[in-house]
Amino acid sequence: MKKIILIILFSLILIQTKSFSKEVNLSCDLSSFFIKKNFVTDEVKIPLDKVEPIYLNKVTIKFDMENEEFLGSNLIFPNEYKKVLFSEDEIYFLTKGIDDDSASFYDTRLNRVTGELTRIVQPTKALLRKQLENTDGPTDGGFKQTEIYQCKVVDKLF
Repeated sequence: MKKIILIILFSLILIQTKSFSKEVNLSCDLSSFFIKKNFVTDEVKIPLDKVEPIYLNKVTIKFDMENEEFLGSNLIFPNEYKKVLFSEDEIYFLTKGIDDDSASFYDTRLNRVTGELTRIVQPTKALLRKQLENTDGPTDGGFKQTEIYQCKVVDKLF
């Protein structure tokens, strides 16, 4: 009898918790793409018909707005950020930064008013150090890639 009461109690708590979450699904399309190759070149806008096809794939993002939680994406992965910060105007993925051990770091922000998702990719110190040790090839010093997506709310992603 105790087990049945506990099962019912936990079920009610689970149902109640689920009913308060406000899941928001976003679907995003690339609208602008910029590249800066190194320290001495200017940032250049690349026409979308010249962008690698992988960047043209539809991006999906899920949030639980009630609990201010990032639920997942096919663009933004957990190893790219420390935590997600929610403000009134922006959702910001706090980057691991230039000192991270991976090859690149990502500055990703979603404007909650306009729906514009901006993602900047730059090399980390670890990658630059490795490239400088290899005297045969160029370095990515000053490299910066900026992807801008326009996002809209959709009912369901799947």
